[in-house]
Amino acid sequence: MEVVNSLVNTLIFLAKTIPIVALVFYFVSYSINKGLMQKIATKIQPMLKRLNLSSITVASIATCFVSPTAAYSMLSQALKENEIDEREVIAASFLNSFPSMFSHLYAFFIPFVIPVLGFAGIVYSVTRFAVAIVKSVIGYLIALKWKKNDVVEEIKIEKRDVNPLRATADNLKRIVPLMFITFFLVDLLSRYGVFNKFESLLSFITFFDPNVITLATIEFFNVRAAVVFAAGLLETGRINVKWAVVGLLLGNVISFSTRSIKHSLPMHLSLFGKLGVKIVVLNSIVTFVLDAIIIVLLVLFM
Repeated sequence: MEVVNSLVNTLIFLAKTIPIVALVFYFVSYSINKGLMQKIATKIQPMLKRLNLSSITVASIATCFVSPTAAYSMLSQALKENEIDEREVIAASFLNSFPSMFSHLYAFFIPFVIPVLGFAGIVYSVTRFAVAIVKSVIGYLIALKWKKNDVVEEIKIEKRDVNPLRATADNLKRIVPLMFITFFLVDLLSRYGVFNKFESLLSFITFFDPNVITLATIEFFNVRAAVVFAAGLLETGRINVKWAVVGLLLGNVISFSTRSIKHSLPMHLSLFGKLGVKIVVLNSIVTFVLDAIIIVLLVLFM
């Protein structure tokens, strides 16, 4: 009977969530197909010129709104041709934090995190962007010391052709099974009192809700599963918005080194060699510190 009830709750959750996710995915894909991101990059270029940065850095930032990989490839080529030095590459890597996060806005946060988590998703997204903005400000201050007084040329960014319906279907095929399994397990385990037993086992942890530790652990393996798991905990009343956000941030702190090694390091190492390692380490340390500060602020004041 409990299995049936959990299945019903899961289907209700999916019925409420999937249409919103699908609609937003379609809108995002349609916007990309119409070159919206390219238009944003073009529009923002005049604003970037006023920051008095070098042309390579400006081009990298504008390109990063569309493709972070292309932006770093541009920096790599400029470094090889001695148009910029290693210090400017490091500064640009920090500056690119916000535009890189912006690319995740329409690929992850708007179509997935916010529809699944609601208000908690908004709070979590805001914290991620706050970290990215601070890192970009740090990069800007560093870049001003090493800028070159050259002329910024117009940036040409090719438009990517994306079939909105196909892209939406592909995304749903990937995430719906994950959403179903994760939410069903959360609801079922909650009904059988597993979380209560887990709380008693972790009763020695007085600073965090034990469910937060579980959430953070899941994020270590899969961030999308963690988002759905947090939604399940919220739906079943196991945690509130505050602890859901803290759990996701804590998971980011715990897994930051693993993610850096898995995702960032291979690309940066291939593009910049030993400098790529330095870029990843410096950015990871700053992100780690900022995440820790936000977690403390949320725990104390939210």
